[in-house]
Amino acid sequence: LELVHKGFEVGMVYLSGVLAGSLASSIFDPLSALVGASGGVYALLGGYFMNAVVNFREMIPLLGVFRILVIVLIVGGDFGFAFYRRFVAHDEVLKVSFVAHFAGIVAGMTVGYVFFSAYNQKLLKDPRFWICIVGYILFFLFAVIYNVVFSPAP
Repeated sequence: LELVHKGFEVGMVYLSGVLAGSLASSIFDPLSALVGASGGVYALLGGYFMNAVVNFREMIPLLGVFRILVIVLIVGGDFGFAFYRRFVAHDEVLKVSFVAHFAGIVAGMTVGYVFFSAYNQKLLKDPRFWICIVGYILFFLFAVIYNVVFSPAP
C-alpha cells in the first residue's frame, strides 16, 4: 500500500483501526484481554481489501480476484480460529477479545475507502473525507462517554 499511497494515508488507516479496536473492545467485551495491534493490522487488511475492490478495473482481472480471495481467506480463517478459541475451546487460558479484529476491519474498510480511492484528489475537498472524520469522532466520543459512565471496572 505504501508504494502506491503515501505513508501518512496508510498510517491513518492503521491508527484508526487501533483506536476503533480498543474502544469497541472496551464497550462490547470489557472483561476480556486485549493484546497487541490486531485492530490496526485488520484495518490494514480492510484498507487493502477496499483498495483492491475500488481499483479493480486498473488491475489485471485474475490478479485482482486473487488478491481479494487471499484477503477473504486470511480474514475468514483467523476469525474462525478466534471464534473457536473464544466460544468452543474450554481452555483455562485467558479469553482474548475478537471484537478488536472486527472493529479494525470495519474501520479499515471505511477509512481505507476514503484514503485509497482518491489518488490525486485533495482530501480536504472530498465530502467523503469529512463524513468519515465526523463519523469517527462521533464514535470516539460515544465510546469515551460510555466507558466513563458505564465502566464495569470496580
